[in-house]
Amino acid sequence: MSATNFTTGDATSAETITTANVSYWSGLATSTNGTVTASPGQSDASAKQALSSPRPAFTSTGSGNSSTGWTPTVVITIPAPAAMGTYTGTVTQSVS
Repeated sequence: MSATNFTTGDATSAETITTANVSYWSGLATSTNGTVTASPGQSDASAKQALSSPRPAFTSTGSGNSSTGWTPTVVITIPAPAAMGTYTGTVTQSVS
């Protein structure tokens, strides 16, 4: 998982919510299929991590065709000096 800053208006400092304020946790697997054992990167809210750098959703051991499903949680903390507005940003999930 990774994210961009969330911005509004002209993206001044007061109009930017940085990725340090965007937290993520993968949660446990909701479904699995195949021969790979998948371990969550962050099993619950107490293990949440800021998306100021890319974070693994899951790691796996083994090889072969497998799938894992999960319901991730993203929390954005709005800093006190943030300007009012509609903010946009991107949260990206990739598989490698």
